Amino acid sequence: MSIILCVDTSSSICSVSIFKSSKLITSNFTEIKKSHSKLLITLIDKSLKDSNLKLSEIDAFAVSKGPGSYTGLRIGVSTIKGLCYSLEKPLISVNTLDILAKHALTIINDTDEFFLCPMIDARRMEVYTKLIDKTFNELEADRAMILDKNSFKENLENKKLYFFGDGSYKFKKIAKHNSFYFIDNIFPTSEFMGEISNIKYENNQLENLIKFEPFYIKDFYFIKKKNNG
Repeated sequence: MSIILCVDTSSSICSVSIFKSSKLITSNFTEIKKSHSKLLITLIDKSLKDSNLKLSEIDAFAVSKGPGSYTGLRIGVSTIKGLCYSLEKPLISVNTLDILAKHALTIINDTDEFFLCPMIDARRMEVYTKLIDKTFNELEADRAMILDKNSFKENLENKKLYFFGDGSYKFKKIAKHNSFYFIDNIFPTSEFMGEISNIKYENNQLENLIKFEPFYIKDFYFIKKKNNG
């Protein structure tokens, strides 16, 4: 029975969950802005105490790899890599868009064929997104996409499309199609990482601790302030 500690810091929510063979044992989160670096270790400690576990009893650590907040991803990945190094434990990464899709599937009650389209806000009319079916077969890979009123109409094929995630709100304002469905209040949190993490652990789909980096999709860059002097 594998025990996996999962962390998601890809959004404004900082969350930690512990699973035993995909079964959720405990979950803790906070949504205090710009606090991930201060509170992540506290959440890990609390989750261990809630589960009556020692850090050494964790078999593997899983982290949301992105896309998402550049700063949040760096904090989560660096913290979990540090724990894996010091404890000599394996590292598992989970795509943030897949975490969103797992959350959405707990709400969708639909026996028809449909596609899932998680969206993470990337400012203005751009989103990070992908397209998968309900069994998680990938139809379109992760990408940065600028939305317009005709987006995704070529993907319908007489199937429904479910949109969710914080990037979907702006698409909802311009999208006009009877096969488009929108689900509110879907966020990436660690409590939806258990199944994917356990499958990866059992199949030895582990990350290289030295080479692994967050998955940003787009390179991070700074905008230099103009010097008015």
